Amino acid sequence: MATRDDRETPARRPGSSASGWSARASSWPTMLGVVLVGVLITGVVWHTAPSGSPTGLVHLYYLPVIYVAAFVGPAAAAFVAILAGLAAGPLVPVAGHVSVTSSEQPVSEWLVRLSLMVVVAVVVAWLARRQARPVDLLVRDAVSARTLRGALASGEIALHFQPVIALEDGRVAGVEALCRWTDRSGRSVPPAEFIPLAERTGVIHELGAWVLRTAVRQAEEWSAAMSETPTMAVNVSADQLGHEKFRALVAEVLAHSPIEPRQLVLEITETAIIADREAALATVRAARELGARVALDDFGTGTSSLAQLAGFPIDIVKIDKGFVDGVDHDPTMRALVRAIVSMAEALGALAVAEGIERPSQLAVLRELGCPFGQGFDLGRPAPAGAVDLTPRTVP
Repeated sequence: MATRDDRETPARRPGSSASGWSARASSWPTMLGVVLVGVLITGVVWHTAPSGSPTGLVHLYYLPVIYVAAFVGPAAAAFVAILAGLAAGPLVPVAGHVSVTSSEQPVSEWLVRLSLMVVVAVVVAWLARRQARPVDLLVRDAVSARTLRGALASGEIALHFQPVIALEDGRVAGVEALCRWTDRSGRSVPPAEFIPLAERTGVIHELGAWVLRTAVRQAEEWSAAMSETPTMAVNVSADQLGHEKFRALVAEVLAHSPIEPRQLVLEITETAIIADREAALATVRAARELGARVALDDFGTGTSSLAQLAGFPIDIVKIDKGFVDGVDHDPTMRALVRAIVSMAEALGALAVAEGIERPSQLAVLRELGCPFGQGFDLGRPAPAGAVDLTPRTVP
């Protein structure tokens, strides 16, 4: 996904989650490793406890073993495990020994501990090599995910809204909800940084639910104050789209909101469709049965075919900025935009041109019959209280 301010949205990344399943699948070695290591260490403690152990702190020797296994390799891990086992050897005094009178640790217990340390080292090293991503990145993501959850809970994350304009008369036909994060130090964290993190770590479900609820509440406020309420577009990630809980969330939110269901627009990408076509289709159909509308975002940047898209009940096609950039000076881009607008009409959908930044682009898009547009030239993202919902003057 692009990283421009008017395109940075709460769950939109074409490469997002090589599907939720692959992201979850890659976490299995981690979970299995935690379980196995825990079982092995517990086994050592259980086996040695009856005859005493040097001290409970001896189990801290596992920390360097696991670290070297995860970040260096099996050979180094085995070597460190042997050193750790020797350090916790038979000459280490036993604390609380119950079965022998000697204060020395029984050789048999020491050998068991040493052997298990080597086994733990080899197992952790093997699991680390099976990770789809480096272990250090997994650890970093876990810490960052905690920070992201804290930011969501503390109100550091906010929604901005960008207008979608009817190019025929300049009225504001809709707005798109966009995530913004300003951390405690005052730094603005780019969506290109925290949205992929949310998708990789599963925080996207919490973040997406918050975005949907907050956006609908804002739509309710505008509905009470305006005679003609703009639609509210919310971006949906591949992980959300394929999850049954998201369908239930949309139904719940619409059931408890006074806005017309058709005011809610769920924006999905071609990549999200490809990730799990059947699940995506089920979610799209369920949303439309509730009365919500569905937009195909960043059209033209994915790898799906028209045959794949034809089976999806799409209400809106959003033309990617890559096509709009050259529409005012590149005949090829102009022809492609004309074709996309015609295709949208053939599908019974509306076309929205994204990334309009120059009046010349706007003029050409009107000539080509594109009904709606969005971009800096028509309105930048802003907090709800600063969004300009008055009609624009269009050339």
